[in-house]
Amino acid sequence: MVPGPPPLDHATAPNGRTLQDRLGWPARAAILAGVFFVEKNILTRFVDLQRAEAAQGIGNLLRIAQHLGLRFVVALVAALAVFAYARGKRPAAATSPPPHTVHVRPLWIAAHLALLACLAWLSYWLFPAAPLPIPFAAIAGVWLVCGAAAILCAFAAMAPLPRWLQAARSLGSIWLYAAAAALAAVMTIHLSEEYWRTAAAVTFQLVGLILRPILPGLIVDPAHLVLGTQRFGVQILAYCSGLEGMSLILAFTIAWLGYFRRDFRFPRALVVIPLALALMFALNAVRIAVLLLIGNAGYPDVAIYGFHSQAGWIAFNTVAIGIAVWTRRSRWLNRRGALPARATTDNPAAAFLMPFLAILAAGMLSHALSGRFEWLYPLRLLAALAALLVYRRPLAALDWQWSWRGPLVGIGAFVVWFAAAHYLAPPAGMPPALAAASPALRWGWLGCRVAASVVTVPLAEELAFRGFLMRRLQSRDFDALGYARVGWAAIAGAAVLFGVEHGAMWLPGILVGFAYGWIVKRQGRLGEAVAAHMATNLLLAAVALGLGNWSAF
Repeated sequence: MVPGPPPLDHATAPNGRTLQDRLGWPARAAILAGVFFVEKNILTRFVDLQRAEAAQGIGNLLRIAQHLGLRFVVALVAALAVFAYARGKRPAAATSPPPHTVHVRPLWIAAHLALLACLAWLSYWLFPAAPLPIPFAAIAGVWLVCGAAAILCAFAAMAPLPRWLQAARSLGSIWLYAAAAALAAVMTIHLSEEYWRTAAAVTFQLVGLILRPILPGLIVDPAHLVLGTQRFGVQILAYCSGLEGMSLILAFTIAWLGYFRRDFRFPRALVVIPLALALMFALNAVRIAVLLLIGNAGYPDVAIYGFHSQAGWIAFNTVAIGIAVWTRRSRWLNRRGALPARATTDNPAAAFLMPFLAILAAGMLSHALSGRFEWLYPLRLLAALAALLVYRRPLAALDWQWSWRGPLVGIGAFVVWFAAAHYLAPPAGMPPALAAASPALRWGWLGCRVAASVVTVPLAEELAFRGFLMRRLQSRDFDALGYARVGWAAIAGAAVLFGVEHGAMWLPGILVGFAYGWIVKRQGRLGEAVAAHMATNLLLAAVALGLGNWSAF
């Protein structure tokens, strides 16, 4: 028996460099962007937003500058990524492996955290309840200097500042194009109010055309853009015009065409953009018409609290998936030989992602068809079970074994989640609608909710975030990457997205997600994270049902 090569250590790459050394400049910049996003949300909690909105003079100028500046930076980063990718341009610093000196440096991280604490304290005093003896300009000036220093320390923690400057210079004129695009985007947002009103008026007319044949007694008020009947009515405000959905589909379509730019035939492929925009605008009118029909049929709660909040996302996903499937199968749009061949083997990512996607799709549908309370939550359980059943063969081949360490991590995650819910989530007991239901209906719904929380949700989320995403962030051939070889950057990236998926509980979600990733890496099998996640959710369900505390459930 010939011995094989020794297994890779978790911190060592095949070429002898550590995984940290392999982390290129784009990846380091992406990590910093994620860190800044999280820290910005944390700092916002120290500012009294009501007093900030009412500020006058220099305070009002600072608020407006901060608001516009944030939009500009986000647009600039997005434009830089798009333009650099479109031109195939990589920073000069990224064309060669980073030297062994380019490590994450703890001292700079400590300095960044210290400055972040100062920023939090200064943010609290930016808009105080009572006047301070210190001039506002002085506090604002120190706040700006402290913020700039914190940003520099964060960059210095990831790599020496001269290397960042070298990478920035290598982009050349892309900076000018990106800055112009970002400036135009920020100005367009503030100058588009008239377009929103015009779009709302057009939407009003289109909804009227749809409803008149269905509702002969339709009440129309063009002055206030109100449509309705004696039982239910809607007012089409500016943000109901459909421009938000059109902006989302525009961004998706441009990114899609850019990603497959070598396969599509240009300029004919550009026809996809106006087609997607027109579809999105038309579906927004259909959405409003259906909303009015649901309310008029005697289900106002479903129309207002369910359908209204989900129909827009359902329309966006429908158009995006339709555009993606059509463009990749159209011979008219694709160059000769560019059409994707029919898959001869199963897609390994499908088994990891489909249970989670099934839960998301069922969640949108159940929300859209529910009122104040999501009575159709069992659809999530059924959708997940169906997906797990379809992919039972590839899933059965995974290592589902677990040790005592998995549940122990789950107990720790429960403590973190429950403590965070005390501060981040309002106190809540059993929903009144559920408490008032018949015992059979109430316990049937609770049974489905507990089964989903303890079984299908942990399975689906761990398959998606730890089984697929965590490894895919490090390697295209994710299925061949052992869990013990996953780098800390990939674990952190998956944890951040896992936290964002949990809404207001994003911070404990990141911490819990990192713990689940850690136990998978340490033990080398996905079953540990599933056991940990199940233990966490089982304890949360026990607290909700046993103590009546639903804030964390």
